[in-house]
Amino acid sequence: MLGILASLLIAAGGVAAVIAIVATVRQQIGAVRQVLCDAQSLSDDREFLVRMTGDTRTSPIAFARLRRVPQRSVRRSGPRPLWPDHLRAA
Repeated sequence: MLGILASLLIAAGGVAAVIAIVATVRQQIGAVRQVLCDAQSLSDDREFLVRMTGDTRTSPIAFARLRRVPQRSVRRSGPRPLWPDHLRAA
């Protein structure tokens, strides 16, 4: 008798847990939809940014690409002194 009562109690606890899960999911369905919409929006933004800043010559901002820094036209003849002459200790 005690075994049957314990089994029914465990089964009732399982059913209550399933009901609590279903109720929680139903209450949070709006938040889940919002998260899915946000994820899709972020994906669309990433695709847009790749299209705008891609390596292709057809991207709208291709004219603004960073260019290589020009080389110095005058090279130094030797290493620079650490301190100028007027600041060196005697």
